[in-house]
Amino acid sequence: MSEEIQRQVLPLFARPIYIVKGYNLSKEEIEAVQLERNQTNDNAGKNYTSKDSYIFNKPAFKNLAEWIRKEMENYFYNFLQYHKSTTLRFTQSWLNYNPKGTFHHVHTHPNSVVSGVYFIKGDQQPILFERFENDHLFGNIIPEVDKYNYYNCGSWKVTNKPGYLLLFPSSVKHGVVMNEATEERISLSFNTFVTGTIGKKLGLTELKI
Repeated sequence: MSEEIQRQVLPLFARPIYIVKGYNLSKEEIEAVQLERNQTNDNAGKNYTSKDSYIFNKPAFKNLAEWIRKEMENYFYNFLQYHKSTTLRFTQSWLNYNPKGTFHHVHTHPNSVVSGVYFIKGDQQPILFERFENDHLFGNIIPEVDKYNYYNCGSWKVTNKPGYLLLFPSSVKHGVVMNEATEERISLSFNTFVTGTIGKKLGLTELKI
């Protein structure tokens, strides 16, 4: 009798996208979001961002920022399993407003470690994640795909809903597909940076921030 064949696939070098739902904006927070709509900057793709790029510093967003901070700790320590000698702090945070017909070009977030998007309002307009050109599974050789999955795809759309939070490495390319709905799409984005100690003293790579 032959032995049972055991097969396993390891998702090595994955870029983990963290998705969670668990915070609903209060009436006061929604009013604060709408108030920021009166002062915006034009962005690429003809969408708009709040002129205030430190939204989390405002008292109206204190509770949301605290909830996101806790989820970020869960992502960084429990899922990615980094040491608690390093912490993440918010740097910039801003609101995005996408009326019908607007989008946001594919980009990364320089000078940031983990970035995130909290979805506030709008129809389920996906956020698009893309590989870098030299990051395909077999390099420049791209066989015909029978069915796309996380391993063989060149891009992947993640559908969102109001109240959802997405966290991801800031180096991952991403963008927002065109809003084809009548309702304006509103989200809050933010960047982070490390605080504490990274590297190793004995390895001569230690850096205290």
